[in-house]
Amino acid sequence: MTTERFDKAAATWDKKPRRVQLAEKISTAIITRLPLDKNMSGMEFGCGTGLVSLALAPKLKTLAALDTSQGMLDVLQEKIDEQQLTNMHCLNADIFNDSYKEQYDLIFCSMTLHHLKDTDAVLKRFSELLNPGGYLAVADLVTEDGSFHGPTVKDLYFHNGFDTEKLGKTLTELSMANIHTDIAHTITKETTQKDYPIFLLTGQKQ
Repeated sequence: MTTERFDKAAATWDKKPRRVQLAEKISTAIITRLPLDKNMSGMEFGCGTGLVSLALAPKLKTLAALDTSQGMLDVLQEKIDEQQLTNMHCLNADIFNDSYKEQYDLIFCSMTLHHLKDTDAVLKRFSELLNPGGYLAVADLVTEDGSFHGPTVKDLYFHNGFDTEKLGKTLTELSMANIHTDIAHTITKETTQKDYPIFLLTGQKQ
């Protein structure tokens, strides 16, 4: 059900300025925080229409944009073709499949983790797919009261944001170092009259 809803939303996904602005803030924060270079291979998990991936691609040697929504990937592929990008490709794949063995120097995800039930398993898989010395960057909601999404899309998410200290502890348990968290952006919603901080958590595989 979730994938179908994202497929249907793909065509108009970029029309909300808030989403575009958020992607700009997150991509800028990642570029500022991490020492990216043209020798690095990267993967965005849950790339959507590629708003963050397209900003990071010029900083990397290769970038795999991964999502389970083919509708989102189709929109991104049009952008890749239009911009004639040669170092970036779309990928509809399951990283939990035993046959998925790609390794990366950078894995990042933006506003994706709260859609996934077992976040510890996801972070563990990220760690496994990182090369030694590789970087992980996760951007998502700080713990909120459930009003960010509202009651009409309950089937789309499992978490009302995250406790960043707990996520950082999980990364430590996965033998990652140089763990750092700060607020990359704050979304203000007129419908709720509330601010929703977006964190950026980074770490390095040892």
